[in-house]
Amino acid sequence: MTETARVVIIGGGIWGCSIAYHLARAGVADVVVLERGELASGNTSQAAGLVGQLRASELMARSIMAVVDRLSRWQAEHGEDPGFRQVGSVKLALTDARVRELEAQVAQARRWGLAVELIAPREAQMRVPLLETKGVKACAWIPTDGYAEPYTLAMALARAARRLGVKMRTQTPATAITIERGKVTGVETAKGPIACETVVVAVGPWSELIGRALALRFDTIPIRHQLWVTAPIEGVPREMPVVRVPDASVYLRPEVGGVLIGGFERAPKRFAMADLPAGFTIEQTERDQRVLEELGAGLTRAFPALQAAPVIRGCAGLPTFTPDGNFLIGRVPSIHGLFAATGCNALGIAGSLLIGQWMSELIVDGKASADLSTQGLTRFGSRYGSRGRLHADCESIYANFYALDKGAF
Repeated sequence: MTETARVVIIGGGIWGCSIAYHLARAGVADVVVLERGELASGNTSQAAGLVGQLRASELMARSIMAVVDRLSRWQAEHGEDPGFRQVGSVKLALTDARVRELEAQVAQARRWGLAVELIAPREAQMRVPLLETKGVKACAWIPTDGYAEPYTLAMALARAARRLGVKMRTQTPATAITIERGKVTGVETAKGPIACETVVVAVGPWSELIGRALALRFDTIPIRHQLWVTAPIEGVPREMPVVRVPDASVYLRPEVGGVLIGGFERAPKRFAMADLPAGFTIEQTERDQRVLEELGAGLTRAFPALQAAPVIRGCAGLPTFTPDGNFLIGRVPSIHGLFAATGCNALGIAGSLLIGQWMSELIVDGKASADLSTQGLTRFGSRYGSRGRLHADCESIYANFYALDKGAF
């Protein structure tokens, strides 16, 4: 007997879990999540989880402010810790041009309602004792920023979804989406078919393979992003703020007495999932220590103590990037009942509650509560018929993540 569901979500990462939770919260019964491995075992487990509200876009600034409010209330509403650590964040300016950018960003964010202020380097050093203030020209302090522990938040969303009746099927890869007369009719799995009227593709870098199987093109590229964690360092407070150093294209946050380091190298490495083995997992993404050496050269200007800090582990994920740095979400126009959510642009953890809310609204109401024209699935039209152009533009978004006039912050 064929199993039935109203909505099947392919992908049990933090986006899939969030979409499932928000659909169930909106009253959608019979939601099934299919995950080929374990929940949150892909890119989610390799993320830094930064939650920053100082954004270039008003939509994203106001939306992440709403996310922070929800995360702050999660434990009271759900009775469990979502893993949100509201330690605040500091953004540093090491050049005169960056000072001007920072001043403009702070003024703009205040107009949007964000609590943010410019502070002296010495005041920043009080919060971040490792900081060497020589060479630091300006600092912004956002007290309500922080980071979310990715696995903890994903599992909090999964448990909340389960309590509302969502079924989570791990070790159950989807093998095909069945379509009849232009409409979704179900999903084939290794454990049998599931009949449904709506399918959501939330599989990160594997979107390109699903798209290819359906003669669709999603304008995203998986690009490797690496993180490193140092051994415990004396003087690192447990509640040390997140630190962004855009002039060095790096960020820091506390991690078990040490420091987690991430950044955006100038020559990123992209991947084609079709070229990888069928059983490839994100944990198998190759790492390159030379990237740490490149990023570290700029980082130690402001944090010389890190030069001698031993790195005890590293990891790498394959977040998907779009040509403009915005999410890629929505309904697939050519197939009734098919939706996709991809293009996290290394902002997937901070954006997870947004994606869940927006996708739920699109599925249930046919439209979102916000203007998502900048996030729409089809916004690029036929512009990227050339994959070479797509590669170049997505790589540019990654390499210029913190660049003046081009970055996301």
